[in-house]
Amino acid sequence: MNNNLICKNTLILLPYKNFLFLIKMKYINVKFTIIIFVILGTLSLSFADKITPSSIASISLKQKAIENVQYSIFNQQSADTYLHNAIDALELAMKQTDPDSKELLQLGLSLFSLQIETKEYNQAGETLDMLVENFPDNPIVQIYDSAYSYIFDFSNFRKAFAKLETSKWPDMPVYVNAFDIIKRSFNLHINTSANQIQLERGSIPVIVILGSPLNSNASMNEYLIKRLYKGLEAYFRFPDATIIVSGGRVTAGKTESYQMRQWLINSSVPLNKIILEDQSFNMVWQGVNTFMTIKNMNPKPTDIILVTSTADIRRANAIFKQEAFDNNMIDIKIHNLASETKGYNIMYPLTDYEKVMIIKDTLRAAGIWQMPGMIF
Repeated sequence: MNNNLICKNTLILLPYKNFLFLIKMKYINVKFTIIIFVILGTLSLSFADKITPSSIASISLKQKAIENVQYSIFNQQSADTYLHNAIDALELAMKQTDPDSKELLQLGLSLFSLQIETKEYNQAGETLDMLVENFPDNPIVQIYDSAYSYIFDFSNFRKAFAKLETSKWPDMPVYVNAFDIIKRSFNLHINTSANQIQLERGSIPVIVILGSPLNSNASMNEYLIKRLYKGLEAYFRFPDATIIVSGGRVTAGKTESYQMRQWLINSSVPLNKIILEDQSFNMVWQGVNTFMTIKNMNPKPTDIILVTSTADIRRANAIFKQEAFDNNMIDIKIHNLASETKGYNIMYPLTDYEKVMIIKDTLRAAGIWQMPGMIF
């Protein structure tokens, strides 16, 4: 397997001192942490055979980048600061790396991903240009080049995308399909009323309500409450549906999904109609974990009614469409239902930022998780 490529089964390598902390966190999957521990042990043995003064410095910088990315996940208010610290560490590590090495490829892809995350699009473009020049045949570089030229350099898009269509890499059809999902989500018709959703006779619907970070006192913000009202509207229209509340971020000892479930119970939804998905800490993982839940349901749902805010519904739709493809569930119908986002007009053209977020998270759902410390 090519160690230059980063796919969905990748793992974030954590500093040892953070490992025990994460095990204690309710929302981290136990199997996930055990596998991380095994990989860390393997890596430490491999490093022991080839440590040099320069490699020690590089390892230290990469470790710093990994730490800061992890801190950004679990400290949302300071996430931007931590991500910029990770960028600084990666840039220093790249200066100490052979320009033709595979290590530079991994560092460059990680840096590009973080620059996109922090909206540094000009710098991300420069990093991508370097990667295209140095590693023109790498399929992940080709995918990124196609994806972001679609937004920032459309004149180059057709040429870049042609490389994907003729690629010999066996996984490339997954990403070609992802581009179709992305483009369709850019032009998604957004439903703002449950009455706009029509289900076929005999359908087995599941309503998926995506969570949002809680306030500091563990109360729900207005956007999340609006989503719940919209989900409740769908439930009253389709009372045979099961509801999945998704979100595992913890505030003051409570997850968003726990608070969502309590709200629904207080709104007369029976407890046995609600499934708690409390492992996810971002929208991509909400898609991944929700489909794991759906696959274990009996009878199997035929339709998903996906509920989130208007500003997020296109991205959520793309992620869930990709997850349906990844799980060989392309027959499942996905209906969107969006609650109001103050100041957001669904009739306005998408901003570049919205397009970038849809591309980034759809590609992650398809399999590219290129961040510091991620390997097969």
